[in-house]
Amino acid sequence: MLKRPRLLILSGLVGAGATRAAHGLRDGLIAHGVTSTIVDVTEKRAQIEALVDRASESAGLGPFAMELVRGLVQIDGIAGAIASSESSAFAETVIWDAGEIDSFLRLLAVLGASRADLTGMIPPIAGLRALQALPPDDVIAWQRLLDSLETAQGMIAGDSARILLSVEPDEGVDDVLTMRMGQLALMRQACDAVILDGVPGKGEGWPEPWAEARRNCVDRIRARGVPVAVLPLLADESADAAAFESAAGEVLSSGRAPRPRADRLDEHANGGYDLHVHLPGVPADGVRAGRIADSLVIEVGGLRRQARLMPVLTRCEIKGAGMRDDCLIVRFSRNRSLWPEAS
Repeated sequence: MLKRPRLLILSGLVGAGATRAAHGLRDGLIAHGVTSTIVDVTEKRAQIEALVDRASESAGLGPFAMELVRGLVQIDGIAGAIASSESSAFAETVIWDAGEIDSFLRLLAVLGASRADLTGMIPPIAGLRALQALPPDDVIAWQRLLDSLETAQGMIAGDSARILLSVEPDEGVDDVLTMRMGQLALMRQACDAVILDGVPGKGEGWPEPWAEARRNCVDRIRARGVPVAVLPLLADESADAAAFESAAGEVLSSGRAPRPRADRLDEHANGGYDLHVHLPGVPADGVRAGRIADSLVIEVGGLRRQARLMPVLTRCEIKGAGMRDDCLIVRFSRNRSLWPEAS
C-alpha cells in the first residue's frame, strides 16, 4: 500500500501556476477525504527577519548590507520549511508553495549543509556569537532556529514528502524539466510528479495545431516515468473543482521517486581513486566538477553543490571527471607530497 504523502512541496517557474495549484490541490485533497492545509509563512518569516535584522544591527551593518544578509539567509525558504514541519501536527497533508524553483533549489543547498556549515551560512551570526555580541535571548532563538531547520530537513528528506514541479506545456518544457530534475538530483532529491498546468482539451475550440502541441507534452513527460497531474486550460472556471480533484487523486496514487544513491569510492591498484556520484538524468555535457580546499564542488545548470571530501581524498588531486551512464565519476590520484610512502 502506498504511503500517503504528509508534505507536498510545490515549486515551478515564474507564472507556471504553483500557487494556483497549491490551493486547488488542497481543495481536491479535502474532496478525497484528506484533511489538508496550506503553509502560511507570514508569522515565521517575520520572526526570522527580526532575528536577522537585530544581528545585523549588532554587527554595525548599514541598510544595504542588511538587505544583502537577508538575501543570503534565504528567509522565505527557511520560514516555509520550518512552518511546514510545524504544520504537520495539525493536518494529514501539508501543502507548501515553495515558490520559484531556483529559490527552492538554493534552499535545498542550505538544508543539505551540516550543522557546522549551516551556522556559517547564516552570516554574521557565527561571528557575533563568538564575540558574545548577541543578547542571550537571541542566542537561544538562533539555537532553536537551527534545531527547527534540522527537523524540517528530516521531514523534507523523509518518505512521506513529495516534490511536485509545476510547469506549463510550452515549447522548451522538455529541456526545462531535464535541467531541473538534474538539479534536484544534485541536491540528492527527485521530482515525484509534474503538474502540467494549461493543457487544452480536444473539441473545446482551442486553435490547432497549438493545442495539439500542448497536449503532446503530457505523453512525452509521462514517457520519462514521472506521474503527471494535468490541469486543463479552462474556459469555464466552474470546472476547476473537478480538475483539481482529479489532480489530487493522481498525486495521492503516486509513489515517491527513488532518490540518488549514496556516493561510492573505488580504490585502484595504482593508488588512485574513483568517486561515483549518482546524478540520474543529468546529460554528459551538463555537469562540471572541481575542488575548493577540502570540498568537492559539482555544478549542474549553474547550480552548485559543495560537499566535504572523504578524508582520504583530501590528500589527493583531481585528475578528471565525466559522466558514465547516470553517475559522475571523479578521478583522483595521490598527491605525492602528502603521501610520502607513494614516492
